[in-house]
This record gives sequence, C-alpha cells and structure tokens, in this order.
Amino acid sequence: MKYKLVLFDADGTLFDFDTAGRHAFEKTFKQFGINENLKQLHKEYEIINMAIWRDFEQKKITSEKLRIERFQRFFTKEDLQLDPQVISPIYLKYLSEGTHLLPGAKEIVSFLFGKCELALATNGLADVQNPRFAGSSLAKYFQHIFISEEIGHPKPDAEFFQHIFAKLPHKEFSIIIGDNLTSDIKGGNDFGIDTCWFNQNKRINESGIVPNFEINDLRELRSILL
Repeated sequence: MKYKLVLFDADGTLFDFDTAGRHAFEKTFKQFGINENLKQLHKEYEIINMAIWRDFEQKKITSEKLRIERFQRFFTKEDLQLDPQVISPIYLKYLSEGTHLLPGAKEIVSFLFGKCELALATNGLADVQNPRFAGSSLAKYFQHIFISEEIGHPKPDAEFFQHIFAKLPHKEFSIIIGDNLTSDIKGGNDFGIDTCWFNQNKRINESGIVPNFEINDLRELRSILL
C-alpha cells in the first residue's frame, strides 16, 4: 500500500447524506402534521442548512447553536409556527438512523481493510454521526472515528488534523478523501497530507483549491491507493 492511513470524510463521500437528510426531514415534519410540499420545503431548508454549515467551517457559529439556528431561520423564512427547540432533537434522531451508503462505499472500504488503517474524519454532530456510523455496515472496517464536535475544531482547521496525528503518527503516509473542497481538500492541503477529491457529480472546480487526485467513483481509489 502507498498509504498507511486513509482518512475518509463521511457525508457525501461514504454516506448518502442527501437521502438520509430528506427522509429525516419528511419523518419529522409529518410527525407535526405537515404533509404537503415537503419536497420543496426540504429544498429550501437545505439552502439554509448548507449556508450555516459553511459558517461552522469558518467558526462563525458553534455546533450547539447550529442545531437550533438553522431551523429558526427556516421557520422564519417559511412562516412556520414551530419550535426549533422541539424540532431539532427529533430531526437529529431520525438523521442518526440514516445509514444509506453511496455506490462503491462498502466495496472500497472492505477492499482496503487490513491493508492500511482506516479512519472517519467528519464535520458533524456527535449524537448523529456516532450512532449512524455504529449502525452502518462500514463500522467493522474502521479503526478510528474523528468528529469535529468532539475534537472542538472543524475541518479545515489545522487543529482538527493535529488531533488526528497526535494519535496516529502516519502523516507522511496519509491521504484524505472527501467531497468538500473547502473542508476536506483545503484542510488536507494546508496540513501537508495528500488529498483526493471525490467529485461524484463532475462539478467544475473554480475554487483554486487543487487536490492531488480527483475521482468520480469511489472504486477508482484502488489504483490511487495501491
């Protein structure tokens, strides 16, 4: 193996967060009697959710405040008379049950198992990511899980990676694989480890952030990592 440690991002890289998030959203709002226009409402929520996670990456908001603030903004925009303090934990519980995987995820992880150390490195909420990961078919293949909320720093912060490599001394033989240019790829580049951008939807990269590798299918990792 070319690498001794492979860091995988979770959502959008191994886990199908779009499906898990949509199901959690629909289950939550149906529980409160909202059954119409859920598809459109979810699209509007996701715009707000993505923006607030960008704020989190830039340390403009804490993970604790994020939980409530995204629903507060959404309810205000849509004029929904719901309490974010009530909705948020219900949504998070449903989300924690969403173990849907992206194509090739289990195949590539099982292929790498035993050939190198595997670690999950995710920006996320601990009470969502821990049970999701534990309940997934991938858990048995990973030796480590690193969650930004537990570390106290988000990707792309150097402190996030410092925490990892204080425990796993393989920096010069490590790579991070993720779908997010600003957190996964920039974070890895800045810290001095190899990076692989999982560009499933073949987006044009206009960010100025340059990964060492780019793939459109997780199974392409076989030739890169060996």
